[in-house]
Amino acid sequence: MGAATDRDEEHAIISTSTILILSGYLLVTSLIDPPGELSAMTFAGGLTGFIAYLVFEATAVRHIQETLQFDQHLAEARLLRHVGLLTASPSQNLHEKDRLLEWLEQETKALSR
Repeated sequence: MGAATDRDEEHAIISTSTILILSGYLLVTSLIDPPGELSAMTFAGGLTGFIAYLVFEATAVRHIQETLQFDQHLAEARLLRHVGLLTASPSQNLHEKDRLLEWLEQETKALSR
């Protein structure tokens, strides 16, 4: 996915891609083998692995989104602090603050595409 998942997978014993590959192998093997107890266990193991893969990927995507939101909030706060609009009280500065926030939202939307 991105840099965050690459760093996390450096410390992981097994990657999510490996889980997906092994799960697929188990699922295909269970479909090829004749019906029986071993085939049912192989199918259950493959299905469990596939569900685990989906959960890990969803968690990674959510973590990335939270990190991006935090970084955006931090950048907005730094920009506002740098421009000095947090302590401004006159209505002229409020208009400038609104204009700056609109510009920042447009830039953020353009970067996220």
